[in-house]
Amino acid sequence: MAQTPSESPAEITNGDPRDSTTIPDESAGKAKTTDEKLVEWVLSHTSKWKTQRNANYMQQWDTYERQWRAIYSEEEKTRKSERSTIISPALSEAVENAASEVEEAVFGRGDFFAIWPEAKDNPAEASVLQKNEVLLKEDLARSDFAGNCSETIINAAVYGTGIAEIVLTKGFERDVTILIDPTTGAPVGPQVVEKETERPVLRSVNPRNFIIDPAARNVDEALGVAIEEDVSSHLIRSGIEKGDYRKTKVETSSGDMDNKPDPQVELPWTQDVVNVLRYYGKVPRELLFPPEKTENLFPEDPDSGLDPVSGTMVEAWVVIANEGTLLKATETPEMMKDRPVIAYQWDIVPGRFHGRGICEKGSTTAKMLDAELRARIDALAFCAAPMMAMDATKLPRGFKFDVYPGKNLLLSGDPSTILKPFKFGELDANSASQVQLLDSLVQRATGSVDSIALAKSGVGGDARSGAVSMAMSGIVKRNKRTLMRYLDKFLGPALRKIMWRSMQYDYPRYTPANMTFNISSTMGIMQREYETASLTQLLASLQPNSTEHLLVLIGLVKNGGLQDRDKIVAALEQKLQLVQRAESQPPVDQTQVMDPVAIELQRQDALLELAKKQAEIAKIQAQTRLLTEQANSESVAPELQAQEIMLKGIYETPQDQINAEFDRRLAAAKLFLEKQGIESRERIADKQIVAAKANEPKAAPAPAPAPQPAPVPVPVAVPVPIPTIDNAAQVIGIS
Repeated sequence: MAQTPSESPAEITNGDPRDSTTIPDESAGKAKTTDEKLVEWVLSHTSKWKTQRNANYMQQWDTYERQWRAIYSEEEKTRKSERSTIISPALSEAVENAASEVEEAVFGRGDFFAIWPEAKDNPAEASVLQKNEVLLKEDLARSDFAGNCSETIINAAVYGTGIAEIVLTKGFERDVTILIDPTTGAPVGPQVVEKETERPVLRSVNPRNFIIDPAARNVDEALGVAIEEDVSSHLIRSGIEKGDYRKTKVETSSGDMDNKPDPQVELPWTQDVVNVLRYYGKVPRELLFPPEKTENLFPEDPDSGLDPVSGTMVEAWVVIANEGTLLKATETPEMMKDRPVIAYQWDIVPGRFHGRGICEKGSTTAKMLDAELRARIDALAFCAAPMMAMDATKLPRGFKFDVYPGKNLLLSGDPSTILKPFKFGELDANSASQVQLLDSLVQRATGSVDSIALAKSGVGGDARSGAVSMAMSGIVKRNKRTLMRYLDKFLGPALRKIMWRSMQYDYPRYTPANMTFNISSTMGIMQREYETASLTQLLASLQPNSTEHLLVLIGLVKNGGLQDRDKIVAALEQKLQLVQRAESQPPVDQTQVMDPVAIELQRQDALLELAKKQAEIAKIQAQTRLLTEQANSESVAPELQAQEIMLKGIYETPQDQINAEFDRRLAAAKLFLEKQGIESRERIADKQIVAAKANEPKAAPAPAPAPQPAPVPVPVAVPVPIPTIDNAAQVIGIS
């Protein structure tokens, strides 16, 4: 059983050489090898760190895990007479709500990060980042990155600290392609392609299996960190065959029971497992590179004669099996010389590595709630179960009293005086309200929210004047605070470390380049719903089709989970550009816009301009057709002219000859008519002259006036008939 903080600290046995950092005197017994000295040095530190961790945290972690998983233990009893074993789900709900908020905020959209170039990068280096980003997303999807991150979030919510390890895995990867027939080029069928891969993988680590220097506040400041867990023996044998571990004999071992995956519920499995401790940290250089196995390039170095404990420290990886067998000891092979361990705290405790989780925040109120519920159920048993008070002197000898429907009771007297129902009081009416009060205290302590009560208050109208929004604001801020710590302290460093190792171990596929990870996190469901409601209210107060209206609308669409969200956002952004371009134009005089005469003139001008445009279009179309016909006629005219010349006077038909004779006679008739007309006009003119001279008055004798002669009528010349075409034809003899 783990030691409680209230108990006295455990004493260190002086006889164990691992309990001191001083190397034992080799003259006292058999001289130790360098490997044994290295194992002894590592275990001397990790065993002390583990003892300190167990004394301070193990009992609390057991309690938190039982409260989260609703596992009853005798340690949960608050009184000897307690019989109920119920545990309230309030703390479990708080843990799952908080963890799901972080998971939804990070992985709810699918694309949770992007790689940006640094300010000092040149364009050539920046261009390769997109390829690295696509490859990294493919590798993360194949290595269950999101699943291990979710497990880390749960550990942080329960134990207060989320820890993960980056492990380089080697194996074979199979892909399916189409097999093509080389002769015909036609597809034949599927083909399996197998290739060897070496990929860094993120693995979640339970805080029970993690050991760290108690004086450190983070992984990088510690002298070292270690991960102790049980590993299947076949994996150790496979590592030895591949050359990852030294060739040594390793036996199976049960290991420490506290390192098992679920020590409080499951029966520990002790068959075919090996207890393995992986140490990442600093070790003395003389222990990692002993003088008898290395060549001293600087024989006059003053540090060469120092004790291994006080000598120069080197960052190294040390893997130990069964607390004594060295499997691997090497200087860290990572090019960035970083440790493959990432840790973050759900909520920080200043000056301490291990954080404060949801279970620690609500543990006290959860215990109070469980005690109230168990007391209520115990009291309910006395009130609900039927009990009888009986007169033992009137019962038959050997009488066994059982109550069930249809049972007959044989009594020695009146049953009303022998039997009487009996109750130990009633349930306290305030018990139900106390349970609700304690449940609300759990929610206040953990930052959770009762979704059912919140929905009822919203539907029933109990929440007025933004009371729900004000209540939600504190919860949203607490979740946002936890989310930012997860992104900055865990997810960003984890992606960066994985990318570094991918560049190092998969160089032909990944191109080395500087980079900055932009974690494109969103908001959790709770914060998203809260902000969506606020933006919807703001949208109703903005003018439609304005820049502000479209910007808020774009934010609403991005905040939702629509399937075609990207297409809708692109369409809204195009419309936003048109609106901004229209708004950038100079303002129009509103007086002119409102004048009806001006509006009518503008309309007529627009119609006139439209008619002019249409007329121009019709003119251009007519000219186009005319030019087309002219071009066609010009192209045909030479051919027709040539045919006319060839056929002229050769192929005249009788009808052509009749037409030609008619034309000749018609021309002659026209000439004859012109001649007759001229002659007729000349005769008419001569007769008019003679008549005019005859009508002139003659002079009378002077002495006596002559009597006035009587007027004589002027003879009228008979008009000569003008020949027409018909009589002209008779004249010239045309039948």
